[in-house]
Amino acid sequence: MTDDEVIRAPARERSANTAALGPLQIVVGAVLVGVAFVPEASARVFGGILGLVMVGFGVWTTARARRVAVHLGDQELRYDGYVLSWSVPRAQITTVLDDGYVEWVDDAGRQRRRQIGLLTKAYEDDGSKFAPYWIWRREKLLRVREWADARAY
Repeated sequence: MTDDEVIRAPARERSANTAALGPLQIVVGAVLVGVAFVPEASARVFGGILGLVMVGFGVWTTARARRVAVHLGDQELRYDGYVLSWSVPRAQITTVLDDGYVEWVDDAGRQRRRQIGLLTKAYEDDGSKFAPYWIWRREKLLRVREWADARAY
């Protein structure tokens, strides 16, 4: 077995996502749970349930945030995302689109499509101060397309 090529966000971006994304969801969820205990609140049950779901999702996202990556193996692309992970055999990939979607034909002959969430904002360099935040995404998306030997459209 050979080593996978691993595509991750730059360290600074991974740290920011870990520190902000999940904890923000946890705080908002906790506030919603707190609203469920206010006697005059109109949607106490809904707010409480929604708050608990958000807290759980925030904990899940925080736990997974540092491991979000695209793994390009010899025979398989594997995406470990914030919420879900999925994989597809390299030989079945037909298209890697500019919006981060990977298209393939499964074993039953059905057309499938999944998005690589890590690489969705893969815009061209517009020269703005935010360009470095998406330039690496574009480069890595093109690397996935090259690895899969897939078309762009």
